[in-house]
Amino acid sequence: MDDARFEQMVARLERESLATPRSYQLKVALLALLGLGVLALIVGIAGLGLLILAGLAVAVLLSGGKALLLLIKFGKLLILLAVPLWLLVRSAIKALFVRLPAPEGLSLQRHEAPALFAAMDQMRQRMKGPRFHQVLITDEVNAAVVQRPLLGLIGFPRNYLILGLPLLESLSPEEALAVVAHEYGHLAGSHSRFSAFIYRLRLSWANIQHLGQQWQGWSGHLLQRIVGWYAPYFNAYTFVLARANEYQADRASAELVGADVAARALKRVNLAGPQYDTFIQGTLARIRQEAMPPDDLAGRWATAARLAPPEPTARQWLQEALQRQASVHDTHPVLNLRLQALPGEAQRIDELPQPAEHSAAEVWLGVALATLRQRLGRQWRDRVQPAWSARHEELAQQAQRLAELSALPAPDREQQLTLLHLRRELEPEFDAVAGYAAFNGQYPEDSVGLFFEGIARLSRDDEQGIALLEQAIRVDIDATLPACESASAYFRRHNDEARAKAWAQRWHERHEFEQRRERERNELDPQHQLCAADLGADAVEQVRALLQHHGKGVVRAYLARRVLPSDSSMPTYVLGLQLSAWARLRKQQHAVVNALAGQDWPAHTIICVLEGRLKPLRKKLGAIAGSRLR
Repeated sequence: MDDARFEQMVARLERESLATPRSYQLKVALLALLGLGVLALIVGIAGLGLLILAGLAVAVLLSGGKALLLLIKFGKLLILLAVPLWLLVRSAIKALFVRLPAPEGLSLQRHEAPALFAAMDQMRQRMKGPRFHQVLITDEVNAAVVQRPLLGLIGFPRNYLILGLPLLESLSPEEALAVVAHEYGHLAGSHSRFSAFIYRLRLSWANIQHLGQQWQGWSGHLLQRIVGWYAPYFNAYTFVLARANEYQADRASAELVGADVAARALKRVNLAGPQYDTFIQGTLARIRQEAMPPDDLAGRWATAARLAPPEPTARQWLQEALQRQASVHDTHPVLNLRLQALPGEAQRIDELPQPAEHSAAEVWLGVALATLRQRLGRQWRDRVQPAWSARHEELAQQAQRLAELSALPAPDREQQLTLLHLRRELEPEFDAVAGYAAFNGQYPEDSVGLFFEGIARLSRDDEQGIALLEQAIRVDIDATLPACESASAYFRRHNDEARAKAWAQRWHERHEFEQRRERERNELDPQHQLCAADLGADAVEQVRALLQHHGKGVVRAYLARRVLPSDSSMPTYVLGLQLSAWARLRKQQHAVVNALAGQDWPAHTIICVLEGRLKPLRKKLGAIAGSRLR
């Protein structure tokens, strides 16, 4: 199911759930029962395979080995029967027992952070939910509760609490508890039992779709098709219910810590994200001066997180979060709607949260905090070091090239463009709009200059950049995809969904056209129109020379231009070969084609032997004047 169809279905189902909520829940329940039937089918196939295996083993044991002798006696026939059976058993067992990868992070034990585990114990008692089997600390601005079946699709679920240290450094203990309580509320069944069941079933189907990619054999492919048909419909029908569950999880969080704390936590999370991004960007900006990344990133962030961002910046981040539009693929409602749904918060949505006196990291993690910061900082350093060092060397080379180009008295067009790109990359104070505007004044029909001036203006919220992107597309149609992507992102950033979708649709149409054209270009269709090759004399002589040196066994060769149905202007050619009887007898077709295809050709050319389904091309190629080269 494509995005457009999914979005239309969700919109229709939202209206239906509001008009007839009980009827809608009945449909969801029936669809869930159908899903359980699909799961039963998966389990049944696996059980059948296991039963057959067990039956064979019992037969061998009860017969005193006679059954085994019988199996050996029938030999090849039984092998032919056993291979499909083995594939069935193997794919079915994998379907049940292939385990999802465990969440990654630094495992934290109770004795290392007693305050954290005490807070989780109290939350569990009050919300009456399952226990956490493992607590993991990561270097992300996030917190989550993950449920992972122990034995694949069947087995006992294990609950993981994942806490991002950068987020804990940004929140107070009460705010952090509100965030965790929201996620935990789904497992604890803070919404109705039916909704909690549907929530867990959505997680299970997400796991099944992931595991289904590993299923093999004919039974595995059959199950993949069934899952591929069912899962999108289940996701669409349960989407509305899942979004309602998010509001209910927010209310459960508010009941635990208070509505004001829950609202403050929601805002703080939306401020911590851009603050951390800004911090990382500042760290990465040091690549030019420092050959190695810092090994104390987590400690540096802890210091930065204690400093509240300037109020105008924080207010801008909050407003951007409040103005964000809902995505049809995200069951989490947008911040504005979540705050309005909390008791007493509708009138205080624009208020900035006050800085916390102590962070959740300090209170919850205690003496373990310093060690966690060190370990996460070193992990980050080791992970980014190769890319960091390579980028450092690249920037040094770019700086040298910038100096060389800046010294030129009269750089040509290509040199000017390179100079502008390097200055934009290496000089933060460089006025890219003025630089590209001056270049476009000198070269008004250059699509590259028009495109980069356009995106430079859009980065300044200057909508004149849209007209420049349109002009770049007019000059060079191949600029359509990057131009549409930039324009759509600009309008989405300014909450103009109508124009953002229009540009996105334009991107999709061009993308589909380019994919279709590429398929036609790389697949030789005997039905496509052919015409005389429009290559120059030098290029034709180059083709003749390649045939002379690498065309052993070729007695006739034809060269023609292919006319693609989707784009007749695309230059692509076909070289049709007829081989000698001796070469055909020795089955040299592939060897001859590979020997020629491995050479450098003056244009995109498909090389083929005019046999089999391509035999009709002989007559078409022979009818084109000047096509025969040998």
